[in-house]
Amino acid sequence: MTDIPAGWAWATLGELGRWVGGGTPSKSIADYWIGDIPWVSPKDMKVERIADAEDHISRSAVDESATSLVPAGTVLVVTRSGILRHTLPVAVTECAVALNQDLKALIPASGVEASYVAWALRASAALILRECTKAGTTVSNIETARLMAFRIPLAPPAEQRRIAAAISSW
Repeated sequence: MTDIPAGWAWATLGELGRWVGGGTPSKSIADYWIGDIPWVSPKDMKVERIADAEDHISRSAVDESATSLVPAGTVLVVTRSGILRHTLPVAVTECAVALNQDLKALIPASGVEASYVAWALRASAALILRECTKAGTTVSNIETARLMAFRIPLAPPAEQRRIAAAISSW
């Protein structure tokens, strides 16, 4: 890997906070699909910031299924989809959302800025797709263990905020 500025460190994605996966509440329970909680799937991941989703679920759907509810400021990454053949969708949540099983979510640790991580993932997308995609599957998959081991340069928190703000203003 290349040199990084003084005060920076190389960090694996797994070290940046708590990662969670998602799930799909039963479609046969209609009450699960009548709610106000955005349920994010790859079809919603065409934007850099997630403020809503096409589908919504109820609190009971979250409580009684494998989906996960994550807070605002969480980094979402598509890890299973045909789009992974050429694109790595990454977004940051602006509100609490639930997610389906085709996504992984990073709830950043203290001192880790979600927007900085999202931009680092976007900048490394081609390398992540090359190094972390599971071979021989019908639908493209990012292998979780490889993704967690992927390293990015981690700036000090104030520098993370400055870099993310500068990139976002372009």
